[in-house]
Amino acid sequence: MRHTPRGLTLLEVLTVLALVGLFAGMSVSGIRGMVARQRVSDTERQVLMMMQEARQKSRATGQAVRLTRSTELEGGVAVTRLRWEALACSDDWGTQCPMAACQTKECGEGGCVCPERGPGVVVPRQLDVSSVVGLCWMGAPEPGSSAPGVVRATSGRTCDVANPRPVDGQLVLLRDLSPRGAPLWRPDVVLQVDTLSGATRSLDCTRAPTTTGCL
Repeated sequence: MRHTPRGLTLLEVLTVLALVGLFAGMSVSGIRGMVARQRVSDTERQVLMMMQEARQKSRATGQAVRLTRSTELEGGVAVTRLRWEALACSDDWGTQCPMAACQTKECGEGGCVCPERGPGVVVPRQLDVSSVVGLCWMGAPEPGSSAPGVVRATSGRTCDVANPRPVDGQLVLLRDLSPRGAPLWRPDVVLQVDTLSGATRSLDCTRAPTTTGCL
């Protein structure tokens, strides 16, 4: 007796193709999720570096340096960026620092002059950086002075040494954990700032879940 080979039936071919398509879709979805998570983590590191750079710039120039956020349409897509901006004094003698116009305006608007602006860091939609927007580094304090090195801007942009200082658990970067649909925001990174020196460090809520701000 000889065995007669037979090919796959149409149903079997369709079943195999369906399985291949399913596994391919799962693989692409997994890769996209991994890329999105990595993008958020990279942005969080860039935000910390930006805050450290803002402090250095403020201490070097003696001028207020503020974190600001802007959203612009690029190719029909809304792109949000976070950057620092050095706020000029009202005159060469520094009788008012920062200048009054910069208390309510962004750089280049309404007479607000900024000698320098840092490069913008693109903020992915899965990351909420609202808590750090408006932080102001006020320069290096005089020896023995209790003047703050960093404060929170009032009314969104006003930098003044009399403003409240950020407290532990207040500067929290939130990550959207929802794969789709309504956002599910959870604390991801807590940024702690020494209010006198302006020095910043970050704490990962996954590794230190009991940190103030992670709960």
